Amino acid sequence: MKVVLLDDIVNVGEAGELVEVKNGYARNYLIPQQLAERATKDVLNRIELIKRAAETKRARRMSEAAGKFAEVADRPLVITMKAGTESRLFGAVTSAMIADEIQRQFEVEIDRRHIMLEEPIKHLGEFTVPLKASADVTGEVKVVVEPESKPEDIERRLIEQDRADREAAEAEARAAEEAAKADANEEVVEAVEAVEAQDKYEAHEEETEEPAAG
Repeated sequence: MKVVLLDDIVNVGEAGELVEVKNGYARNYLIPQQLAERATKDVLNRIELIKRAAETKRARRMSEAAGKFAEVADRPLVITMKAGTESRLFGAVTSAMIADEIQRQFEVEIDRRHIMLEEPIKHLGEFTVPLKASADVTGEVKVVVEPESKPEDIERRLIEQDRADREAAEAEARAAEEAAKADANEEVVEAVEAVEAQDKYEAHEEETEEPAAG
């Protein structure tokens, strides 16, 4: 079936182009999704209008893509995977997975077709993955693939954290005890000084009263 594309479609054509596709693809996908119209005389007469509208839409998309690329440029994307010997992954990190993780971690939606991963990542490590929406709109995202924690690793971290918490609590208790002792000692010193001052005052009073009595 001959149709006129209303939007850019990868591996099919750009908006405004007259292309021939399979009937089922046109009826079940392109036309219902308003991505194309049957190539009637009326539609063919509107090709230039369709192209101009597509240019506006394309420019908006590129601007949005550039903004999204900038948002993820300096933020490492950490993906955890099961790994075996020699840092090899059980499975692989794909473009679709990277797009999903960007959405989940950064709340930024990037078309997976803009993620230029030459081949799935199959090892632990750090990887710089290119992003490309057009020849002029490019970027990159830093992907860090880390191993999933094993149960024994989780248990060990919990034990270490518990020990650290107890040590911190004990240190705080000791500091409070020492502070209380210091306060108590200061009070004792002040009390002794007060008694000594009182004794001196009373002694002085007695000395001044004795001559008067004689």
